[in-house]
Amino acid sequence: MPESSLNSYRDLVKTEIFSKTLIPLETPFFVRLDGWKFRALSEKINAEKPFDKKFAECLVNAGKTLFGKGLNPTLVHAVSDELNVLFAGQAPFRGRIEKIDSVIPSLVSSAFTLRLHEVFGKAFTTAFDSRIVITLNTDNVVDYLSWRQTNAWRNHNNAYAYWILKKAGHKPTEISKRLKGMGTKEIHDLAFKHGVNLTQTPLWQKRGILVYKEPYVKRVSPNKHAMRWRLKEEWNLPLFASEDGAKLIQQILEWVKSSKRTEISGATRENAEN
Repeated sequence: MPESSLNSYRDLVKTEIFSKTLIPLETPFFVRLDGWKFRALSEKINAEKPFDKKFAECLVNAGKTLFGKGLNPTLVHAVSDELNVLFAGQAPFRGRIEKIDSVIPSLVSSAFTLRLHEVFGKAFTTAFDSRIVITLNTDNVVDYLSWRQTNAWRNHNNAYAYWILKKAGHKPTEISKRLKGMGTKEIHDLAFKHGVNLTQTPLWQKRGILVYKEPYVKRVSPNKHAMRWRLKEEWNLPLFASEDGAKLIQQILEWVKSSKRTEISGATRENAEN
């Protein structure tokens, strides 16, 4: 191939207009992943309505995959059909948005599809869309998670009301119209009349599940202990808008900072010894 032709193809790289769009490396941000057409998917796999714990476990498992791929997220909040992945340390892929918004949903989609097949015995192609939400400080992180939790609570109430009315023989269009005009108290009263107390449903259904790394001390020899990290799943979350919820997030963020300081200290010590 003539060199001139090769050069003309190289010029096409200039049309990759988003390849240099970056997130500042030290800026905290969320990658929000939403399941694509998950309502239809739940019908195909005969998921329990309005919430299926096995389905939620598949979603959590997909989120946990990110911790094992060198991406090092700070936490993953799984709720309904979405994953909110926080990076509060160093941005993966040197902050390249096109890489973050393509690789991460690809990994999650693959892991979720495989797990879904294992659990439900049915093979379906699944996908997640992806967007990035910048959070400048701890307050922004807590506010974002509180927002997603509030949205989850509203969806939780509507989901129960929807399936109660559907079981009663109402058509989907009728249900949608009726729910639009109903307030929270009316939905709670409706559910209660049908034997469902929405204040007593499992917390994970209305608050989500949190996955994060926590430190623990491991005995590595008779006289030596070392700090290690393990993944923790929290299925009984406090409200992030509450004092306990904010403290939990602040603690996780502090652990991340502490881990980073330890890595820097270890690298400095190793360089000095060499």
